[in-house]
Amino acid sequence: MALNPEVLALHDEMKALRRQIHQNPEVGLDTVETVKLIKSRLDGYGISCADIGVNSLVAEIKGGEGDTTVAFRVDMDALEMSEENDFAYKSTVEGKMHACGHDGHCTSLIALAGYLAKNRDFNGTVLLLFQSGEEGYEGALRVIEDGFFDKYKVDYLFGFHAWPGLEAGKIAVHNGACMASEDRFEVHVTGKSGHASMPHVCNEPFAAVADIIKGLQTIVARKIPSHERGVVSITQVHGGSLRNGIPDNVMVQGNVRTCNEKVQDLIEDSIGQVVKGVGVMYGVEAELDYVRKHPVLVNTTPEIALRAAQKVVGVENVVTDMESSMAAEDFAFFMKYTKGCYVWIGNGADSAPLHNSRFDFDDDILPIAASFFITVINELL
Repeated sequence: MALNPEVLALHDEMKALRRQIHQNPEVGLDTVETVKLIKSRLDGYGISCADIGVNSLVAEIKGGEGDTTVAFRVDMDALEMSEENDFAYKSTVEGKMHACGHDGHCTSLIALAGYLAKNRDFNGTVLLLFQSGEEGYEGALRVIEDGFFDKYKVDYLFGFHAWPGLEAGKIAVHNGACMASEDRFEVHVTGKSGHASMPHVCNEPFAAVADIIKGLQTIVARKIPSHERGVVSITQVHGGSLRNGIPDNVMVQGNVRTCNEKVQDLIEDSIGQVVKGVGVMYGVEAELDYVRKHPVLVNTTPEIALRAAQKVVGVENVVTDMESSMAAEDFAFFMKYTKGCYVWIGNGADSAPLHNSRFDFDDDILPIAASFFITVINELL
């Protein structure tokens, strides 16, 4: 493993910083104190930065002559869940914790900043983007809407995620789809209410809902090609308030994941057909509200990340055959505007899963991630 020696020299300092962030989690777009902490570190390195989006931050570091810009993006928001770890640096905020590794992600980029403060022997520009609101709060969209791609020329963008189940010291690089799209839907079925003993004078919506749910479960099995992946999950059903009364309205919510935009289109269209058909069959009003929350995250320059990963951890420790994840990542929005790659860095084969109350970022990833970023800069600039 060829980790950068200057980054290794920062390891203890970065480990302490990561644990400080872990102890003080902030959720969604409300990353005010985390941003203050990052700004203070960048100020100490003599690196200027600017606010962007909602409580997000971008630093611009210019090297020598050259018009290529390489950007690195990390997330920094936590989750609304209580931590069950018992180590000294566990969350001090009840009901909030860093259960997805964003504390380590942003610390890795701070380590890169520390290195670049002393090493600007590259040709071009490096951008460091610290993003809030990755966990479903549209943080990436807020950055884009605030003119990120208008204010900066971004030729390449790279990022990473600490990945449980992948052995520590390994890096996974996907060619093409890395993480799935996420769509959300809500169906409102409206019939005619009445007494449970007299269904013949009502138009009971639950029967229609039952057939909608059954119909949705056939989409992946019967319409999606066997070599593709898709998930349609029912997550909520709400309706009625009486034991002896038939309600007017029942609401169904669900979630859709896929790693192919054409499959995404097919699933959305199929859900619409099921809802419309069942509504006609039962004589009820059936309305579908379908929202595309995240696009598929598609790596467009995996070869650059592959070369950098091989130089940092060795060819034998770079994995290229892992299946894409059905989890979503709003890094995907950036990939609509530029080229780049998102990699996974092993958090340990025995790591607790992401979004688990006992998850913790492996501090040994910090120098691996920063060294990977440095090597990408060397490859491109």
